[in-house]
Amino acid sequence: MTGYAPVDRQIPSRDQLPDEFFAQFLDRTRTYSCAYWTHPDDTLEQAQSAKIDLALTKCDLRPGMTLLDVGCGWGSTMLRAMDSYGVNAIGLTPHRNQHRYVRDRLVDRLIRGCPYGGVRRQGWQQFDRPVDRIVCIGALEHIHHQRYPDFFDFAYRIMPDDGVLLVQTVVAHDPHHAEAHQAPALTTETEFAFLRGTVFPSSQLPRSTGHNPRGINEYAQDAGFTLTRIQELGSHYTTTLDRWATSLHEHRDRAIELAGQHTYNAYISYLTECADHFRRGRLNVMQFTCTKAGAIQPPPH
Repeated sequence: MTGYAPVDRQIPSRDQLPDEFFAQFLDRTRTYSCAYWTHPDDTLEQAQSAKIDLALTKCDLRPGMTLLDVGCGWGSTMLRAMDSYGVNAIGLTPHRNQHRYVRDRLVDRLIRGCPYGGVRRQGWQQFDRPVDRIVCIGALEHIHHQRYPDFFDFAYRIMPDDGVLLVQTVVAHDPHHAEAHQAPALTTETEFAFLRGTVFPSSQLPRSTGHNPRGINEYAQDAGFTLTRIQELGSHYTTTLDRWATSLHEHRDRAIELAGQHTYNAYISYLTECADHFRRGRLNVMQFTCTKAGAIQPPPH
């Protein structure tokens, strides 16, 4: 699906849009980040569950631990961690609708006698209690790059000596990496405009490594972490974005009824253009496993 004109007017924020709009293209778990396709015939929901399992496996979770999910979205990762690993989970989200949705799911679990977690409508800057493990999936892009040192210092400080931080984020290839892979790098504000446009107006794209500007590797190491594994998932995000765009197109009438033609056009444009940049190798998604000195890593999944 191509040929959608760029959209310049501001659209409603995530909190201003009904959750049902996102249900028109996300899977049943409402996981809004890159999925992981272990088989081409997997459904979107199966691929999202595989991505969550891939991330959680790297965290060396054990029953009774406390997992902090920074940018928990609609709660799919923290809920799976509670069910699969018996951990206590705390989710952070700045969004009113997501907070209410996760809170209601947690209350329902409590009524049914399932493990109970917590969700807070706040940012990581306001969180101050110790935890054992941290996952940050798709949230780093929304933190200003000047705050990256603070974020990694925060994560290092609140975890014990064997703590593990798992970060999954979109990254921009630096010019040298792009040249080595015969892919044109995104280097100008104009080329980044589609990411900083109407859908995610405050998006930032970190580098995986580098010194001017610094990359995730350097920020993590400066905080005291060791990078024990980096896994690229860019091709999986191409498939994820294609599935989202196809689903939104198939539910076009309902999406327009819920959010309006302008918002529908903006999301279609964003999803298709973003998929094209991943397909061309200009962007990537990576999972960074950041460990403290006492961490014991499980074997590669």
